[in-house]
Amino acid sequence: MAAPQFKLNVDDCTDEGKRAICEAISIVENFPKPGLRFKELTGVLGNYIAFQAVVDALVNRYRTKGVTAVVGIESRGYAYASPVAIALNVPFVPFRKPGKLPCKSVGVDFNLGGWNKSASFGMDRLETREDGLKKGEKVLIIDDMLGTGATLIGACLLVQQMGGEVVECACVVDVPGLEGRTRVKAPTFVLVEDADAAAGA
Repeated sequence: MAAPQFKLNVDDCTDEGKRAICEAISIVENFPKPGLRFKELTGVLGNYIAFQAVVDALVNRYRTKGVTAVVGIESRGYAYASPVAIALNVPFVPFRKPGKLPCKSVGVDFNLGGWNKSASFGMDRLETREDGLKKGEKVLIIDDMLGTGATLIGACLLVQQMGGEVVECACVVDVPGLEGRTRVKAPTFVLVEDADAAAGA
C-alpha cells in the first residue's frame, strides 16, 4: 500500500520538515469506528525534526496575531502548546481534567456530543487555576487532534467564562469523518489534513 498522502496548511515549512511530519504520522484504519482514518501522532513526538517543524509552523502562524496566552488541553495538547507558548513569550495555561488541581479552580461542564445535547453522549469537564487567565486575554487553544469538537467547545466556553477571547483553536491533525470543524464556532486551524479531504474542501 502506498504511504498516506497529507497536505500541510503552511507555506513556510521546509521540505525536510514537511517530509518528516508526513512520515512520522501513522494511519490506523477503522478507528475509533469503522470507516474512519485515525492519525496517530506518537511518531511526531519521537522525531525531533518533525516535532520541531510542527512547533515552528504553529509559532509562525500566531507570532503576529496578538496572542497573550496559550491554552493546552490535557494531556496530549500540552506537548504542542507549551513549546509554542515559550516561543511566543506568553504564559502556558493547562486546562485539566476534573479533580486534578489542589488549588482553587474554575471549570466548565460540556457535552461530549458537542453538537448533540442528548445525555447518551455523557458529560465531561475542564478545569484550570482560577487565576490562570486574566480578563481580556487573547487566547490560542491547542490540542493534538480535532475529533467531534466537543473538547474544543468546552475549552472555548472556559476561556470565555474567564473573560478571555479565543483567537483561534489549533490542532495538529483531525479526523474528517467526525466533522468537528463544522461544530466548533471559534476559528479553527488544522495543520495536517488528508490530501484528498483538503482537495475536496
